[in-house]
Amino acid sequence: MTPDEAAAALTAAPGELDATVADLPGVPGLLAWWAAPSVLPALNGAAHPAADLRLLDLGTATMLRNRVRRQDLYRTGVSRLRRVVAGLLLEELALAPTWAADVVLPKADEERLTAWLRARLALTWVPDDDREAHRSAVAALLGPAGLESAGAHEAEQRYVAAAGEKAPREVGAPFRRP
Repeated sequence: MTPDEAAAALTAAPGELDATVADLPGVPGLLAWWAAPSVLPALNGAAHPAADLRLLDLGTATMLRNRVRRQDLYRTGVSRLRRVVAGLLLEELALAPTWAADVVLPKADEERLTAWLRARLALTWVPDDDREAHRSAVAALLGPAGLESAGAHEAEQRYVAAAGEKAPREVGAPFRRP
C-alpha cells in the first residue's frame, strides 16, 4: 500500500462508529479519528475532504482492534486522545483524575468519557504493514491533526494537573484502581 492509497482510505466517509469498531481486524495499520467542527473546537485539525469533519488524531497501531478497543475507547491512562478530551471536558463531564501508576480516571468517569466519545467521534482505518514508514507521508497528505495543536497540549496538562500532586504509595500496599 502506498501513502496515497492509505490517505484515500482514511478519508473515505466514516460509517457508524460501533459498526466500524466491530469490523476492526487484528492487524497493523493506520487510523484516523474525526469529529464535527463544533465538537472540541479547541482542537484545530485538518478538514475532511468529503464530510463536515475535522481530523483529531492520525495514529498507528500494531493491532488496530486493540488500539481502539483497549486504548482509545477504554482507558485514559494509555490513550493520548482520551487524556486530551478529558482535559477539555473536566467540568462538563465532572471528571476526577487521580494518581495510580499514572493519572487515571475512576471507572464511572471512564464510562462517561467513553459514552461521550462514542456519541461524537468517527473513525476510519486502513491495514498497513508499513504504517510507521507511511505515517509522515499520510500526515502530510491529510493535514495536521488536532492532537498536534497547542490546545491539545494544554488540555493534556490540565488533565494531569487536575489529579493534584502524586502521593507516595505506602510500601507493601496493594495497588487499587480508583
